[in-house]
Amino acid sequence: MIKRLTITLMSLVAMAVTAQAQDPAKATDDAYSMGVYYSARGFSVLPSIDGVDGTGSKISFLIPVTKGIDYVFLAGRDTYMRDLDIYVYDESNALLIKDRRSTSRAGVRFRSSYTGTVKVILHVARANGLGAWSVIVGRRGAVTTPNEVKPVNPNSGSPAIEDPK
Repeated sequence: MIKRLTITLMSLVAMAVTAQAQDPAKATDDAYSMGVYYSARGFSVLPSIDGVDGTGSKISFLIPVTKGIDYVFLAGRDTYMRDLDIYVYDESNALLIKDRRSTSRAGVRFRSSYTGTVKVILHVARANGLGAWSVIVGRRGAVTTPNEVKPVNPNSGSPAIEDPK
């Protein structure tokens, strides 16, 4: 009877410790604190993608990109995440950039050379049990459009639409 009670109490303590390990709000705050640096440099930081996972988990998501625009992907964590890695792949599955440093946070920055999508993979390299992560996306730059071409009147070679200047 005492053995069963001890096991029950130990199970409750283990569940309480696991519940404390999952702190998505702290992970989001951590990601946005990283984003402050990039916001001050003209990046627009977009809402986060969050989750709770353990060691070895790989989370992937697709992000639309535009040629000539700078992007940052920043991964924040709670206290139970020990090492996060980020990989960014293009549409042909070629690795564009990665962050495999053995730090608890991860972040990459690149300029897109095409318009399409990239696949971002967040890898939880090390965690103490379950931990929370949060990824934010920042973007900077404007798409430059080519000079406007005005239609020409085929009979005279002059502009078909007069400028009201």
